[in-house]
Amino acid sequence: MFVDPEAMGRILCGMEHRVSEPRRIALIGMPASGKTSVGALLAVMESLPFIDLDDLIADEAGMTISDIFADEGEPGFRARERIALAHVSDRGAMVLATGGGCVESAENRALLRERFVIVWLKADLESLARRSVGGSRPLLVEDARGKIQVLYERRCPLFEECGGLIMHTDGMRPAMVAKAIHDSLC
Repeated sequence: MFVDPEAMGRILCGMEHRVSEPRRIALIGMPASGKTSVGALLAVMESLPFIDLDDLIADEAGMTISDIFADEGEPGFRARERIALAHVSDRGAMVLATGGGCVESAENRALLRERFVIVWLKADLESLARRSVGGSRPLLVEDARGKIQVLYERRCPLFEECGGLIMHTDGMRPAMVAKAIHDSLC
């Protein structure tokens, strides 16, 4: 019997065991774009575990993100972020909410593209500024509107470089965004 090796990957009759990569979904986007809220809901819809990268970093450090920034500065936090992303990318299936600045590292962008289905939660600058005022995000303390604009201009090209699905979130509640992502990925 002759079997075309290329065809084996396309033909499944139920007897074969096909090994595939676990489904890893990474949500990227600006601070206040809804990555954590949407991610938790999407994880339930996808029946996958949910990981918030910032929470993981804080738990492993034994301090808050604000304290890490205060003690180690942004470079210290970004080093921790690279290590945490590398570790979670070796785990099984999940929905991952990254930090807003995770994409600033070329190494992180490459790892996200290689190991995850990427979804960019894109919101307009005014929505992000409105959601950020009075928050506790370390890079947005004092003059959240001005700082979010600088970050927005710097990071948008990096989000675009990551590719993947772009989900416009303006005027949508987290449950609506999660459902739209779920429907798009099916």
